[in-house]
Amino acid sequence: MGALMAVIYLAFVSLGLPDAVMGAAWPAMHADLGADEAGAGVLSVIVVAATIVVSFASGRLLRMWGTYRVCVVSVALTALSLVGFALAPGFGWLAALSVPLGLGAGAIDAALNSYAALYFSARAMNLLHASWGVGASTGPLVVAAALGLWGNWRPAYVLLALFQCAICLLLVITRRLWDVTPVRSDADAGADPGAGAGAGPEVPWHKLPGIWAGLVGFLCYCALEASTGLWAATFLVAHHGASPEAAAAGASAFYCGVTGGRFVAAFLTPRLTNPQLLIGGAVVLVAGAAIAVFWGAPAGAVVGFGVVGLGCAPIYPATIKETPRRYGARNTERLMGLQMGFAYTGMLLVPPVVGVLITRVEPVLMPVAVFALAGVFVLSVLRLERIVRARPLNV
Repeated sequence: MGALMAVIYLAFVSLGLPDAVMGAAWPAMHADLGADEAGAGVLSVIVVAATIVVSFASGRLLRMWGTYRVCVVSVALTALSLVGFALAPGFGWLAALSVPLGLGAGAIDAALNSYAALYFSARAMNLLHASWGVGASTGPLVVAAALGLWGNWRPAYVLLALFQCAICLLLVITRRLWDVTPVRSDADAGADPGAGAGAGPEVPWHKLPGIWAGLVGFLCYCALEASTGLWAATFLVAHHGASPEAAAAGASAFYCGVTGGRFVAAFLTPRLTNPQLLIGGAVVLVAGAAIAVFWGAPAGAVVGFGVVGLGCAPIYPATIKETPRRYGARNTERLMGLQMGFAYTGMLLVPPVVGVLITRVEPVLMPVAVFALAGVFVLSVLRLERIVRARPLNV
């Protein structure tokens, strides 16, 4: 299991690598291609829309192909898309290539999260998502290196494509590792092994107890995380009068908090349950948002966004890890893609609304939105806990 876990961690690093590259490379890309400066937003929408589509279909894909084949095809598709980005002669090509890029990212995200939810401990799940943060943090550095060494953004995409090809080759070489069914981690997660796994007929997903509370809560959390990452710098400039450099530090503090916090959460999991991590994380992020608003100096607001990141850190992996416990092991694969689809829908729809609120109405509405979204998320966690605790053990 250790060797396979290492492969999956590397696959998650590769998943994170392209995520922050577009934003870092776009100033050079749009100038080189003669594209509109706002074109990155269009490409982002296409990628997320494709991710949503494949996320909702991932349950069927996993049943047809299995986790291994979905992962291999997804990584290969991502590699080809990145090669296409490196060679693209114009914006239209980038738009077309954003579709397979989103499909590849969404499929492997759902596949590996489903596998990890069933077979990884809560600690391993946090480390898995921390490895995504390593990839997301490294991507912009690859762009900076390419621009510094070659004065061109295209080599960055070539390097990322080569890494994806290496991961694809690694998956092929380690094919036999995927044939061994590991022991489920129910004991680590505090899950009921029999929950939802009986011999009765399969319940339609929309009739599973607590499913709508879980989906809406996860949508709100992911919308909160995406909105904070996107608009933290703008809030610092508009509300605190920070310089662009200080504002960028605020956004960076948020992502550093998320990545570092997941490593910390990995070592807290033996002492805390997933519901405790979820509620505790929400309390910490709300406290961070309050610091960002009420601490008058820009430096204090930067600290606040770092605290928001720390609070966010355990929420995504703990929510994924709770899936078998909440809905039953046999429902995990079909529900994981559904959860991913709702998550990406929140990330697609809510940040533009928050942007309008803070740029056209009042900047302080950004932390207000954080408070509101966090409140809905906490209510969903409490609702699901009541349902799980009241469920008979032989359900």
